[in-house]
Amino acid sequence: MGTELARLATRIADLERRLSQQNRTSRLAYSSIEGGAIEVHDDAGSLRAVIGQQPDGTTGVNITNGPPPPQPTQPTVTSVLGGIAVTWHGTLDGVQAPPLDFARIEIHATTLDGFAPTPATLRATIETPVGCTVTVPTDVPLYVRLVARNTSGASSEPSVTSGPVGPAAVVAQEVLNGIVTEAALADEAVSQAKLQIGAVGHSQLSIGTGNLIPDPSFEGAYTEQLIAGAAEWTLTEGNGSPRGVRVDGTSSEAASRSLRVTELAVSPGDRFFLAIDYRVSADWAGDSVRFYLCWQGATGAVLGYGTAIATPTPGADWATVTDQVQAPAQAVTATVWLQNFQGTAGTADFDNAQIRTVIGAGMVLAESIGTLELAAESITGEKVAAKTITAREVQALSLTGDEMAANTLTGGHIRAGTLDATHLRIGTTGNVVADASYETGLMASTLPEHYEVVDGGNNSAKALRIETAPGTYRYVQHWPNYVQPGERYWIGADYKGSEDFTAAVAMYLGFYDADGTRTGSVGLHRSDVTTTWQRMTEMVEIPADTVTVRLRVAADGRDRPDAAGYAFFDNLECRAVLTTPGGGQRAELSPAGLRLFDEQGGEAVSLTTGTPNYLTLTDGSGTAVATIDQDGNTGVGDLAVAGELTVGGQPLESYLSAFPRGLVAIDYQAGSMTASTTYYGFVELSFDADASRMYRVVLDCYADPSASGGELTVVFRDGGASTPTINSTQIQSGIYPLPTAGYRRVHLETIRSGATFGAGLHRLLVTFRCKGGPSGQTVRLFGGSNHHGLFYIEDIGPYVPETGKCNDGGGTAEPPTKQYTKTYTASWSGTYANRSSYNSFYGNKCVQGYYSSNNGTQAALIGFPSSLGKDLSGAKIQKVELYLYYDHWYYNGGGKAVIKAHNHTSRPSKFSSDSESKTISWGRNVGRWIDITSVFDSTSWRGVALDPNSKDKTYYGRAQGVGQAHPPQLRVTYIK
Repeated sequence: MGTELARLATRIADLERRLSQQNRTSRLAYSSIEGGAIEVHDDAGSLRAVIGQQPDGTTGVNITNGPPPPQPTQPTVTSVLGGIAVTWHGTLDGVQAPPLDFARIEIHATTLDGFAPTPATLRATIETPVGCTVTVPTDVPLYVRLVARNTSGASSEPSVTSGPVGPAAVVAQEVLNGIVTEAALADEAVSQAKLQIGAVGHSQLSIGTGNLIPDPSFEGAYTEQLIAGAAEWTLTEGNGSPRGVRVDGTSSEAASRSLRVTELAVSPGDRFFLAIDYRVSADWAGDSVRFYLCWQGATGAVLGYGTAIATPTPGADWATVTDQVQAPAQAVTATVWLQNFQGTAGTADFDNAQIRTVIGAGMVLAESIGTLELAAESITGEKVAAKTITAREVQALSLTGDEMAANTLTGGHIRAGTLDATHLRIGTTGNVVADASYETGLMASTLPEHYEVVDGGNNSAKALRIETAPGTYRYVQHWPNYVQPGERYWIGADYKGSEDFTAAVAMYLGFYDADGTRTGSVGLHRSDVTTTWQRMTEMVEIPADTVTVRLRVAADGRDRPDAAGYAFFDNLECRAVLTTPGGGQRAELSPAGLRLFDEQGGEAVSLTTGTPNYLTLTDGSGTAVATIDQDGNTGVGDLAVAGELTVGGQPLESYLSAFPRGLVAIDYQAGSMTASTTYYGFVELSFDADASRMYRVVLDCYADPSASGGELTVVFRDGGASTPTINSTQIQSGIYPLPTAGYRRVHLETIRSGATFGAGLHRLLVTFRCKGGPSGQTVRLFGGSNHHGLFYIEDIGPYVPETGKCNDGGGTAEPPTKQYTKTYTASWSGTYANRSSYNSFYGNKCVQGYYSSNNGTQAALIGFPSSLGKDLSGAKIQKVELYLYYDHWYYNGGGKAVIKAHNHTSRPSKFSSDSESKTISWGRNVGRWIDITSVFDSTSWRGVALDPNSKDKTYYGRAQGVGQAHPPQLRVTYIK
């Protein structure tokens, strides 16, 4: 027995000796579980976890029998629209951090105070341990309690109750303008009883004022909705308007393609005037084009048609077809249609549709229709019974030249001595100036010496020419017009001078009393006369005691002893301004635009040409709440931007991208990993790299060697998108001596660009080992609950190129390269007519594209200071950005800029540029920075060109140039 015990003691001692010589390894390092599970028990023997195959046949980790979590702190509950907002601040009673088996926070709510949470009271959950806010929908006040639950399913004690809190009331200030749309209203939700008298006018209805057609020129969203469901119908250029509609008539068999425009309410016997502009393509084939009403009864049955029919000439210019139609008996509605009738080829275009009610005589009050209410040629001789209109029926001054057909009034009808110039009111289209463009010969027949009507007006055939001389004031005065004191008139005239013109020009409206005596005048006097047509305009208020006015244009050489040459005038205007008399609250509508005045007579809204524009919005009490001033500065309350927000021509995002974005990934270590002389993994972290950014990768933790001596090696490895291993690509390493056993801090970091990483997913792994130490030495990396290890990846800003170089310190090394970013403001700019000669009319403005044959297809050149060439000499361009401000495009929706480069060092007399281009869509009154590196990639370029070389109006626009509020700028990033 003693021998057996001795042998057993010897074996145990041998095993202990051999065991102490073995290296430490992880438990179950080379083990697996086949068809079973590992049960984890606590010190009391209670089952806490099952790892592996579960009783239901699934495989995983199942946590059981965990202790109940601590009680959550009391929630904060506030009112919001449609419910209540419940906030848990991420804290549990008596602990600083949630337990590791934390699962969620349950939000329980009911209308009863002191309730016990049950499944029936559960309203929502919070899945994050750091807390958050959750909205609980309700229309009544609620009491709220929180319950914490762990991964074992155990629940905490309920929190202290908060409440009762109910939903917030909806008030007008909390409903954004436009937020309640048609889709948000239930059918028949708005009844007659809900409408204020006068609240719905023509601007709220899809009809015009007078013209019953909604969107008659097909410019708006209404037309876009109409053609959205009609495959053959599209938008095209209109007749004197940006848009019309077009139908494709191509068909193997004759087909009548129609577009339903709208529906009108009618009564039997109603008469309507129909009119529409039309044209067809040169290859059009068909019977006719039609604009018609389809009469319908109360049941929707078709009763007939009222149609305006035209047989067009293929390829001809726009024409107009008109007709009058009458609703038949039993008609209650009429649908309105455009139609290409029995077409087989080509296209048909329509624009400027009109449907107007024809008023019968029985519906007209006595004296309610005067000459202003009658369209030209609407009443002709055959419509008037003989001798029914005598002098008694004709109001004084109600018959003017516009109302009389040619040759209907002869000398035999006029009493001798009763008719002179003061009895005639000549002028058309609201312009009271007779022969305003000198085309009729009326003015030419009355001019004395030194005055002549000559060829070559401003977009017209003729112009007035006045010869000037030293000390002379020569003027032409047009016929008088009757006015009323207090009326306002807008006057204007085009003018220019000959190349040798050295005097001034003037335009005045003279005031005359009942005796014909001139009592004063108001107008303009200009000395800035060039050989290019310009325009002067003025607003005039008629003073007291004025009966007539006369418009005068003049060449003034009175103060010029060297006065010579000719002054030219064309397109005179004198038009009444539509306004309310007086100086208080009113509106003014003139050819210059619209102005609105407040109660004190101050301008609140000015939308006019040639003068500063501004807009002030007020609330119901008259207090200003938003303003856009004449410089475009805007003051508003809240601002919500659905699209891109730009600052100084640059998206806000580009400003933010210049700053570090901070942490993009992080891991905290509270455990440890142990390695020997073979590399072993410690922690993995993944992130998505952006090639335009810079990143810092940092490890900061503790090391604990088992014995002193040797050194610790820590390596960062990049597995890319794949699982990293101890053999993955090394991107950084650090070596740390281990002179003593015990804790020491380990810090390793690297800085790399996203381009070096490569854009996309990267999985980084920290590996480590010990070497050069005593046999059997191991080392562990770790952190603790109160001294965490950290492994994180940080975005430290945009990409920065490497510009350093080696230097032995001997004082002879070349300086390293450096990255520069410099901004250059344009030093010259100009426009070139027909892409050829400099156009001085526009000065420094930059006009591109085609508007008319006067200047043809224009282009612009922009140059920058000579310092640009010096800076770029020997440099490597990294990025080139251009700032332009376009204040005009042909279309309201904006246009397209076509940008090229050039090498002119000063403004040339002829246009030329590089052929490589970049096309950018641009809005009106928008300044932007754009990247033009692709076309400005040579250090020999000195400026940019705006050159679309196209007659498409999309490219016609104007950018501001040197000396204007927003001149062009060039920002170049280069290495040198």
